[in-house]
Amino acid sequence: MDEQEKKPSRSLKQIVYEDLKHKIVTCEILPGTQLTEETLCDSLNASRTPVRDAVSRLEQEQLVTIHPKKGIFVNTVSLSNVSELFEARLRIEPYAVRHYGNRIKDDVYAECMAYFSQTRQAGTALYMRDDAFHRMFVEATGNRYLTMFYRIVTDQVMRYRVLSAMEDRLTESNREHSQVLEQCLRGNWTAAAECMRAHIENSKIAILNYVMDQNRDAKNIFTEVADAARDA
Repeated sequence: MDEQEKKPSRSLKQIVYEDLKHKIVTCEILPGTQLTEETLCDSLNASRTPVRDAVSRLEQEQLVTIHPKKGIFVNTVSLSNVSELFEARLRIEPYAVRHYGNRIKDDVYAECMAYFSQTRQAGTALYMRDDAFHRMFVEATGNRYLTMFYRIVTDQVMRYRVLSAMEDRLTESNREHSQVLEQCLRGNWTAAAECMRAHIENSKIAILNYVMDQNRDAKNIFTEVADAARDA
């Protein structure tokens, strides 16, 4: 039996789920988009059963919300979600860099630096590479509980990372990656951790700007608070 025969084939349900999830986390389908089973069946070239299964799984992962008789909505990026997610990232990633960055080989750091210093265009390949860059530090801890927890937010992290690139942050983000990598190559782990912290903080600011500019629901938070205060 050859190697390809040993690999279990993906079911149609899994293929549809992964395809739809990929479109959402890479923001090919933007936050706030209203979907229907009909349009999803057409775009995914699938019947209703695997599409419904995929949507149900994605609702459990808080990527979509199903509103009876209204449709399926891709969850928006809310202020509270941004704050919670980036609080988690700030707790995990600088810690991983500072204490476990020395477990990653210098040639890996050098290759990452070459990539980010040369990349000038956003796209799925860059977002996936960006995700792998951040994830490698967490996986370097060897702590399966920490890694498992980080994976819970990975999909949301990807969405925010794509959105921050929409805010013309590509050049700046790549420069920040290079700063982290430069300190790692020097073995300055405290400085590398601080560079990672600054990078995450800047990403958070970019996402908050996106939320304020593009997400009407987020804008209305302040209107509703002001109205409530005035009516009190």
